[in-house]
Amino acid sequence: MSAEWPPGSSRLYGMQLEDPREGYVWLQKMNTSNRKIVVLSRLSPAKLSRWINLEVVDFHWITSKIDSYAIDPALERLKHFVDSLVIEDEGIIWLDAVEYLVDTHGFDSSIQFIQSVGDSLMDTNWTMVMPYSPLAFKSTEVAKMRREAPNYTISTEPENQIIEVVDSESDVEDSALLDALEGEDEESLLGSDIPHIEVEPGLVVLSRIPEKSLSRAILQRRIEQWSVMGFDVSELEPLLLVDGRAERYARYFVFEEKIRRATECERRIRELEQLGFTKEVTKLHFRIMQLTGIEDVEKQLQLLLAEAR
Repeated sequence: MSAEWPPGSSRLYGMQLEDPREGYVWLQKMNTSNRKIVVLSRLSPAKLSRWINLEVVDFHWITSKIDSYAIDPALERLKHFVDSLVIEDEGIIWLDAVEYLVDTHGFDSSIQFIQSVGDSLMDTNWTMVMPYSPLAFKSTEVAKMRREAPNYTISTEPENQIIEVVDSESDVEDSALLDALEGEDEESLLGSDIPHIEVEPGLVVLSRIPEKSLSRAILQRRIEQWSVMGFDVSELEPLLLVDGRAERYARYFVFEEKIRRATECERRIRELEQLGFTKEVTKLHFRIMQLTGIEDVEKQLQLLLAEAR
């Protein structure tokens, strides 16, 4: 998607998303030198920093906790913050807390807050975007929110996909079309939703993805496959924001090697289980799925199997 903001600043928009990560990828692209980005989110700094560079936005964590990023979740406090902000400059206010505010303050109070914020934005150079999941609300509530905050949809056309990067060279590199032209379409690279290359019952071994084919779309699919298998993929998820294919692949390759070693450990753990090491098996299995201390797990497995034999 281009960095053009929809016509009509001084407006409040809703953004209905099934995957909230899409919103942060899009928001990262909206950041320009003359446009300020203010993020109000229920995500903690540690979690949010996986998806957006907090150093280039004005971030406020909506929480009752005492923290340097904290802003109180009271609607009056949030409204005062917005009113003070939009007096000058221009930019986008990203309010990623709609479900939380409704749960905390009730729908009626929250919709009144939304209406009030919409009034505050009039005749300013600011726009507020509120991402939310429509599944979290009744259909009548969604209708009311859409009246106050018209829905803005991220384009999903191939040439405008949110997974593309801004510069023209990377646009070409990351397009799914190029992958197809290179003979490496997503289906052939990744297979079905359930990977089918199996090494005995247990975890499966996925085919390697060549560097030229590691687009964001394929990376997202691979992350989902490993997540379904039970691996902790939180370390890999921020790569969806990395523009350079070479850097993205270098970091992906390191993670893929962890998965390969963990899969081999899992095979040996099942061997231990058959030998009666029930207690050790539980602990070791947890560690490999978290991908922590793989080298230590390998050493323990070697010692335990040697002892059993």
